[in-house]
Parts: sequence; structure tokens; C-alpha cells
Amino acid sequence: MNTKKLHTKGFSFLLILTIYLIAFAAAALAFMAFPHYHLVLSTFIANVVATLVVWLFGIIFKNSSIYDPYWSVAPIIIIVFWILRIPGLVLSDLLFLIAIVVWGTRLTFNWAIRWKGLGHQDWRYTFFKNKAPQLWFFTNLFGINLMPTIIVYLALLPAYYALGHTIRIPVLAAFGFLVCLGSTLIQFIADRQMDTFKKSASKQHYIDQGLWRYSRHPNYLGEVAFWWGIWLMQLGILFGFWITVIGPLVMTLLFIFISIPLMEKHILALKPDYAQYQNRVPMILPWFRSKKTIEDLKADG
Repeated sequence: MNTKKLHTKGFSFLLILTIYLIAFAAAALAFMAFPHYHLVLSTFIANVVATLVVWLFGIIFKNSSIYDPYWSVAPIIIIVFWILRIPGLVLSDLLFLIAIVVWGTRLTFNWAIRWKGLGHQDWRYTFFKNKAPQLWFFTNLFGINLMPTIIVYLALLPAYYALGHTIRIPVLAAFGFLVCLGSTLIQFIADRQMDTFKKSASKQHYIDQGLWRYSRHPNYLGEVAFWWGIWLMQLGILFGFWITVIGPLVMTLLFIFISIPLMEKHILALKPDYAQYQNRVPMILPWFRSKKTIEDLKADG
């Protein structure tokens, strides 16, 4: 196959679409293979099967970024599937549908405009592969593909348990819905501000404007807050069902202890003066900027 053709963005998108159609067809077959399983379990099995198909194609084309849009595409398909499987569509179900479709569409669109084609792989995947090539098979399978699939599924479960329960919209559920929409808006604004910054700024500088003046990772803040919004919606409908908090909680831990530290370590290696920004601006939750410089902090120590 012509490598240049393979790496063009148009052909890459067509290939991704084909891969995902194959993956979701495999998921449908897996779901039908377990007709007597609980819907949560059979959907989970189908979700894992689809992930494995995407992972295999990532190996074939030597690009683990083939998995990247799965994070935002799969939840849309799953929520629609659940709504169709659960008898009796109620008004509160539409809130979950709207929230997840808006969030997933925006995130997928953001991936699409930033992705450069199959010739491009996320720097984090290349980092993991070069750092421990002997563990790459397991890192790729479990760390890059299966772990995100499982975490997103856990974060999506509150929506499942709330579906079909009430035609009215409790105050807490309405508030959770607004959190979801607000979080998606935060992500949209943060990503557009970053894109504008990258087009105009020197690679030696870091963004310190807009939402990024008050949070070092407002895009990640939006992602984490979205899943807490989904949980709040469920809590408003099924207040006593607290166990589903594990979803947004694990999602939060993923970003705070894995995604953000890895990203900041990478930025510091490229832009040492980013340390000044770290000491002035909170990591994720927006707050007042510190006026202390690195020299001030050293003096205090």
C-alpha cells in the first residue's frame, strides 16, 4: 500500500470509519452471543470486543492513536442503545441523551480537526513504547485501549441506572445537566484558546491567557466535571444509589495522577520556564493566581 496515500487525512478518516464499523459490528455479534446476560454485563462485553478490534487494527497499522476517538464515540452509541433497549422513554432520559451526544460530538470533532492522519501518533504512546519496549504489548493493550474503555464505561453507568425512572426532572438532575453542558462549553473554549495560541505563539512559550490563566488544565477540568454532572443527574433521580460514584471518582483519579502529571512532565522538558506557571496557577480547579515567583518560593524554603 502506498504509504503517502495511507497518511493523507482523507484516506485516514475513511480507514478509521471502516475500522469502527467493523469494531461495532463485532460488538453487536458479541452482544447477541449472550442474550441472557444482564444488559450492563452484555454491553460491557460488547464494548471490550469493539475495543479489542480497534486495538488489533492499531497493531496492524502501527498507530495506537486509532483508539483515540473511541473515548467519545462509544458512549454515544451505548447511551442510544440503552435507551432503545429500555422500554418507555421518559423526559429525564432525553437529558442524558442530549448531554452525552453534545459532549461526544464536540470531543470527536475536536479530535478530527487536530488529528493529522495515520502518519501521526500521540506523543504519549511513543513515549511509553520507547521507555519500556519490552512492556509495550501490555501497555498498549491495557493502558492505552482497555483501561480508558473500562473507566468511561464506569462513568457512563449512572446514566444506565437512571434511565426510564421518572418523567419529571428533579432539581438535582437539572443541575447535573447544566454541569454537563457547562463542562462541555469549558472544554470547547479551552481547546479553541489553545488552538489559537499554538498558531500565534512561539514554541518556547506556554499559554497563560483566557481560561488557562486560572487553571493549568481547563480542558481536563471540563472532562472530569462532565462525568460528575452525569452522576449528579442520576443522583437526582435515584438519590439512594451511591455506588455509581466510582465512575466519576476513578475518572478524576485518572486525570489527576496519570494524565496531568505525564503532560506536565512533557511540557517541562520542552519549556523549563513552565515551572513558573505551575507555581502561579492551580493545576485543575480554578483559583486566584499566586504572585510568588520561583525565587520567592526558594527563599521561603
